[in-house]
Amino acid sequence: MKRIARIAADFESPLSEGELKEKIAKAIEEQESEDNRPEKGRQYFFWEDNNGEYRLRFYHSFKNDMCDTAFHGIISRGLTGCRLEGFFKKPAGVWGVFWAIIGVACAIASAFFLSVFLSEKPELGMIPIFLAVLVPVAFIEVNLLMFDKKRIKSINGYLREFTSAENTDVLGEELAEDERN
Repeated sequence: MKRIARIAADFESPLSEGELKEKIAKAIEEQESEDNRPEKGRQYFFWEDNNGEYRLRFYHSFKNDMCDTAFHGIISRGLTGCRLEGFFKKPAGVWGVFWAIIGVACAIASAFFLSVFLSEKPELGMIPIFLAVLVPVAFIEVNLLMFDKKRIKSINGYLREFTSAENTDVLGEELAEDERN
């Protein structure tokens, strides 16, 4: 699945700042009353920027997930309604670890291949050890960076409740393909 899944929704009617804050407070209250959900929790941040648009950000965390999924969105108000546009992403720390692992793997591989080429008796026994370490770590990192379709669907469902809009949809090709099957 794509690393960034985009989302868009049209509100049925323009909401005032008070109505939006009331909806968020209600959602937080509902979340705190549901203890047996698979999520660890959600954190909501809501503010108005200099352009008169509202920004909504929340982190959706699951008990069996190694890292959170974040949604960043902008709520813009128009004459006929509101529009929520945003995207899901993984925390920057996960990307930092990913690139650090890639860098270390490249350094180890370079040192290993230099020692093989410069040695009179190359030790090829290190190749399986190197692969035994690198392959599982790379697999874990790639899984951390990918989005689970069930989680995206649950966040999509929450946003549909939040906006009271029927046309809220995650614009991801694989997700749309799953819906067709």
